Amino acid sequence: MTFFDDRKTSEISGLLLVDKPAGPTSHDIVYALRKKSGIDKVGHGGTLDPLASGLLPLFLGEATKMSGFIQAHDKSYSFDIALGVTTDTDDSQGTIIAEGPLPEDLSEEKIREILRGFVGEQWQEPPMYSAVKLKGVPLYKLARKGLTVERDPRLVTIHSLDFLALKNGTLSLRVHCSKGTYVRVLARQIGDALGCGGHVSRLRRLTVGRFSVEEAVGMEVIENFWNVEDLDAALIGPEKIFLGLPSLEILPHVAPALQKGALLPGIWFFRRKGLFHAKDTIRILGQGGKILGLAEALLDSEELSLFPGGIPVAKIALLFRAKSAQVREGKCVLSNNENG
Repeated sequence: MTFFDDRKTSEISGLLLVDKPAGPTSHDIVYALRKKSGIDKVGHGGTLDPLASGLLPLFLGEATKMSGFIQAHDKSYSFDIALGVTTDTDDSQGTIIAEGPLPEDLSEEKIREILRGFVGEQWQEPPMYSAVKLKGVPLYKLARKGLTVERDPRLVTIHSLDFLALKNGTLSLRVHCSKGTYVRVLARQIGDALGCGGHVSRLRRLTVGRFSVEEAVGMEVIENFWNVEDLDAALIGPEKIFLGLPSLEILPHVAPALQKGALLPGIWFFRRKGLFHAKDTIRILGQGGKILGLAEALLDSEELSLFPGGIPVAKIALLFRAKSAQVREGKCVLSNNENG
């Protein structure tokens, strides 16, 4: 039995930042919120392994359509590598497949030197124990059957990799990386580079894009949501979610003509904020700077003045609209139809 009025749950839409504990899966957290609130449309913005704790963005209601934009953001983690022990899953939940002594010359200076070699772009092969799918089947299901298949490597970027501590054979690090980076694989690679192997023994996600785990609520808070107002108060709307994106502000009289997939001519805009390039995601703002939707830029911002006003400069990817007078400022839901 849930505690929300069905008439009110239909109005709920937004982003909820949760501090996931180690143990449950990301789906377990989604299920817990669904069961507690009675809201069917709940999704997460990037899987965390059961071993991992930290920031798990949850999307409720029509805001689930925004999850892809969040998943594309950079992320940062703190993690520990248990040196000298390699497992088949690259974490402490797997079976030990190799053990070896730590190098006698292991020092902070040597570790920092090796870490510098991992910063930048690199190709990374997804681990067999992952949710990546092959012909619709998650790799981890094949791995549990003892199967190993070829996986296409992915180009990822390690923006920074910082040494935190080395104590009793455990190496503590912090990484800032691009979407698609497997920290477990990175940990194994670092262990191999040190000559002793290693696996992740602790993993905590600290940030996703501009959002931090320090802003997140714990599971105990979710358990204490007793009414729709409590939950709604914890939600983040698109005004804040996409605050850092560059924007184009349209003329007031053209707002009703917005629709998903529409090409927006330059003559519709009168103000630009921030720089962007073609194919970047930008905000489309209405009167008073209220966000109306997201669009794909078709031109670089610096080229806008070089083209006639009738040339398309952006293509609508997603629309937002207020659903009721009770939805507070900064909270809106996505359009359910092509006409916004």
